[in-house]
Amino acid sequence: MSRAVRTVATNAAWLAVGETLLKGALFLAAALVARGMGPAGMGAFTVAYGAALVLTQLLAAGQVEVVIRETAAEPFSGRRLFQAARRIQARVAWLLAPPAAAAGWWLGGETYGPALLAFLPYAVLRTRLITAAAVFKGLDRMDVEVKYRGLEVAVALVGLGAAVALKLPVWTAGVAFTLGAAVGSAAAVHRVRRLAGGGAAAERTMWSEGLPFVGLAATSQLLGRMDVFVLAGFGVAAAAVGHYGAAATPVWGLVAVAQLVAVAVYPTLSRAALAGGLGGRHALALGVGGGVLGTVLAAGLVMVRRPLVALVFGSAYDAAMELLAVMAWALPGACGAMVLGVMVAALRRQGWALASQSVLLLGAAGAYLAVVPRWGVAGCAMALVAVHLTGFLAALACAWAAARWPGSARVEKVAV
Repeated sequence: MSRAVRTVATNAAWLAVGETLLKGALFLAAALVARGMGPAGMGAFTVAYGAALVLTQLLAAGQVEVVIRETAAEPFSGRRLFQAARRIQARVAWLLAPPAAAAGWWLGGETYGPALLAFLPYAVLRTRLITAAAVFKGLDRMDVEVKYRGLEVAVALVGLGAAVALKLPVWTAGVAFTLGAAVGSAAAVHRVRRLAGGGAAAERTMWSEGLPFVGLAATSQLLGRMDVFVLAGFGVAAAAVGHYGAAATPVWGLVAVAQLVAVAVYPTLSRAALAGGLGGRHALALGVGGGVLGTVLAAGLVMVRRPLVALVFGSAYDAAMELLAVMAWALPGACGAMVLGVMVAALRRQGWALASQSVLLLGAAGAYLAVVPRWGVAGCAMALVAVHLTGFLAALACAWAAARWPGSARVEKVAV
């Protein structure tokens, strides 16, 4: 077995264990909210948590991917890159956090506003955690992120369990997740500061390299959450949004299987791209593999949807069973696009992927805006499948083109 294969296998093993535990814990969190706070509470939680994930990607400013890629290429640069990335992110936070808070309160109203505000500090702290973990991903130490994200979710679950037991309002779920992110990020940053290496990185270059990534990350999150935002925006009852969110929870939980494969191979693909070893056949192989993985996951999810929903969410969520039968088929497209995305990033053509995703996002917005007023959550579920299938085809074309014409930019050192 070659060193590259062993590295990918080790990364995949750690991520498989970590993602299984973490997604299981998040699934438990959703179940606690669903059972303890009712369908309307689940609707508010779905919207607020989704908004926090989108904001996290904006606050990260694309630096997570830059730090992974550049640390993989130059292992002793991790601490330097982290420090530069955090300076960039601090400036972005000052720009985005205040308007995000105002928009959450104004647009969310009484139904969603308190939960949106409670999840805002979670987004800020989670940004710090994933950036610190990116250093160790670049060093092929996937186990480090698993430990600190596990710490985050464990603390959040304890807080959430207390909130449900005390029958507190749904916005307290945001407080629980914020506490978890505070503990996890503090531990991860402490670990980064113990690394050898100092100096400074060219922040201007990191900023320009990160811009396409932040666009990609934000559009990817919006593609996964826009359906919920449109449902809430058109005034669909919070309980119906809760049913939709319950159906979406296992779907996006299973996308993590493709995500762990993608993250495991990213450092290796980055080195292969640097050596000129990626071609069109690799794009086709990754796309087919991701699509097949998603198809298997979707078929399995459809088969077990009734006992799964009844067991996890309870009898109040019977409507989620039929929604899940449709939404599960978004998995082939979502998984295929997830795996192809890291190949495009490794080839330094993230700008192309951003352009493709932006067009897809506009198309998705049009689709959801057209179907939600007429068919509500049922139409939204069908549009979701079509959007992700289209995204897969676009990602395949983008990866093939990137293999033919790879980019060449690198982050430079600054003498100190």
